[in-house]
Amino acid sequence: MGRRFKLIAELSPGRIHGLSPYMPWIVELADAVDIPESPLGIPHPNAVAVAAYIKALHDIEVYPHIRLKDLNDVSLISLAYAVRILGIDGLVMLRGEGGGKNCSGITTEDALEKVTGVKGLTQLKIGAVLSLRYDLRSIRERLYKPFKFFLVLRYSSMLSGEKSELLSKAIKSGKELYPYLIISTDVNRSLVRSIGQPYVEESSVGKVVEEIESRFSGVVISVPQDRGGMKRILEFLRKR
Repeated sequence: MGRRFKLIAELSPGRIHGLSPYMPWIVELADAVDIPESPLGIPHPNAVAVAAYIKALHDIEVYPHIRLKDLNDVSLISLAYAVRILGIDGLVMLRGEGGGKNCSGITTEDALEKVTGVKGLTQLKIGAVLSLRYDLRSIRERLYKPFKFFLVLRYSSMLSGEKSELLSKAIKSGKELYPYLIISTDVNRSLVRSIGQPYVEESSVGKVVEEIESRFSGVVISVPQDRGGMKRILEFLRKR
């Protein structure tokens, strides 16, 4: 994930073969793809495997997630090696939520240290989640961990004050921050409201992304269970 502003499409396929109909327009309209790993603990095809499948067929950056609660040290390093040798652009480490036994209790910081301490993996591009629901001190401590980028959760256009100033300083210092924008459409409105995180109505997307574009490295566009809505929104943002 580089310095120019990027449109990143969240892609959460139920089956790998279901990607074929819409990957061509994803590649045309988005700069990169963000691939969650079994969101809410509901099993899906492994995100690293899906990323490798996409990367083999399409010229687009791919960033799979890994759920640390599902992994021990051996499986963590094995997945990191897979990301490197398969030409995947990087990965996002997160603890994971929902179902599944906690296999190791490893933190994202511990996992980063373990992976980058292995020969051949020192330069792997590893990101993490930065949630703005935490207090200022926790956000500051998280921001200055040696991750190469952050997906920013609970971003709001109403963000102001010390948290806003802290993010601005981090960006000026070279940190790559990508707000995660959940978008409500006529198709998914009930689902989005049930998630319990800030969201944006489709009619307001242009205004919000314009604000994000002036401050951040890019934006992750999430349109849960509405692929048509994802295409429509990406087309709109590309035409601005």
